[in-house]
Amino acid sequence: MATSEEIVEAYGEWQVRCNANPRLAKMLRGWDRRVHLVTSDSGLTFTIAVSGSVLADIVPGSEGVPDVVVTASSEDFADMFWGDLNPSEKYVSGDIVLAGSSEDVMRLDAMSMVAFLDR
Repeated sequence: MATSEEIVEAYGEWQVRCNANPRLAKMLRGWDRRVHLVTSDSGLTFTIAVSGSVLADIVPGSEGVPDVVVTASSEDFADMFWGDLNPSEKYVSGDIVLAGSSEDVMRLDAMSMVAFLDR
């Protein structure tokens, strides 16, 4: 099980890679959303905001009303952010669950794949 600190650290590295990726900046243009991350094994929650094609810092807890909720094990979140697992495979297998509008779910899935493949 990953700790809160490990998830925050892994996200920080992923955030830097994502925010420096021109393909992702283009994909995120006009997509201002609030995303809640919920760990299925430890009860930890986090909030991420996307605004102006930029991923904001991760915030512990569930702040505001989410547009998308992502549920996964703490280990899967850490491994996904570190680039050690393919998020689409975990999504297809049901280990990662996305809840939101179909457009938001497709955008987040595509964004995670670009980040995974462009590392």
